[in-house]
Amino acid sequence: MRFNYKKCLCAALACAFLLSGCEEERPVPSEITVSGNDNSSEERQPFPVECCGVKLDEAVKKAVSLSPAATEIICEEGFESRLVGVSDYCDYPENLSLPKFGSTENPDIDGIIKLKPDAVFTLSMLSEREIYKLNQAGIKVLTADAPANIEEYYSLYKEIASAFYGNETENGQKDETKSERIGKNARSALENASKAVNIGTFIYVTEKLTTAGTDTFESAVLSLSGENLCKSDGYSPAESCSGLYPDYIVVSDELSYDTLANNEIFSVMIYNGAKVRFVNSARFERPSARTAEIFEKIAE
Repeated sequence: MRFNYKKCLCAALACAFLLSGCEEERPVPSEITVSGNDNSSEERQPFPVECCGVKLDEAVKKAVSLSPAATEIICEEGFESRLVGVSDYCDYPENLSLPKFGSTENPDIDGIIKLKPDAVFTLSMLSEREIYKLNQAGIKVLTADAPANIEEYYSLYKEIASAFYGNETENGQKDETKSERIGKNARSALENASKAVNIGTFIYVTEKLTTAGTDTFESAVLSLSGENLCKSDGYSPAESCSGLYPDYIVVSDELSYDTLANNEIFSVMIYNGAKVRFVNSARFERPSARTAEIFEKIAE
């Protein structure tokens, strides 16, 4: 029999064609996904963080506070054990027994440097020379802003907490840091305390017999429970309130009732029915959780 090479070649080509048509088509992926590179679940790193305008590469482990307010807040936030020194005016918590280093007006810079803290906290700016000397010794100076309103009160707590927590979050929380939560809790506590009283309209009188305007911290706190009739900026002389008839005159406890009654402007207010309430003015000057005591005093 004669072998037909042509027919054999055609049969082989046909078979190859049929076999190729049986292979499953592989779809081309529209995106290339690399396993293990999904950043959506990565935890935010606590440090570095910016605190009071200063970069911190790690948490503050040893601190000196030259502000009574900062000292109280640091202790409130649970970091009392990290304090190694305070100012001469820091007297709370009462059981706090630490070396004293003057004040922001007259700090013992050399004494602070010998203690080798990581940071110095203050609410009042140190001089450039003092800051430079501390920085040269490797000590950060964290100057928080004294609050003039409730949002800044929140920020004060948050800034101080961030020196210890950085951007650390609660377990399972991605949108809120521990520092932000602490700030919110402090603000909420003050707002809740204000609900104990309703003072209607008021003016606040300082120990210098000036009245606190709408852009002061005294006004911001008391406005949680009423309306400040003194609409000026800053602190104004008593004469600026002439003709006003508030429901309450809230007064610094540095003054006496007689001093108020002997003032021509305030005596007219009292005659027209204004109730007088004395409060501890240090609670405004040292913003902390104890600021809420203002409302307890008024409620008495």
